[in-house]
Amino acid sequence: MPATTATEFDAAFFRGLFGTDEASWAEFISVSLTSFKEAREQMAEAISTGDMETISKVRHAIGPSLIQWGAVTLERSLRQLDTSNMGESWPSIGPEFDALLAAFDTL
Repeated sequence: MPATTATEFDAAFFRGLFGTDEASWAEFISVSLTSFKEAREQMAEAISTGDMETISKVRHAIGPSLIQWGAVTLERSLRQLDTSNMGESWPSIGPEFDALLAAFDTL
């Protein structure tokens, strides 16, 4: 199943906050990208070890940003993770993270 995050991603909300301040916009994108990369790594590790506490912390930390960036499928998928489905869910969630990270590359 192809990732839908790439088609959902919308930088317009955040872009509008920065106006013509290109330096701050670039820094904000860099910080966001780093945060999402770290979250992906933490989620992958937590799922491989069955660490539901870390999964909960990470998804809570990035959930609002995912929604504002338009990555609602990824955010929804993370919210649905629990101990009974984390192993089966990651194969579809990982590509959503990858699509989000690729969308940042276009900025």
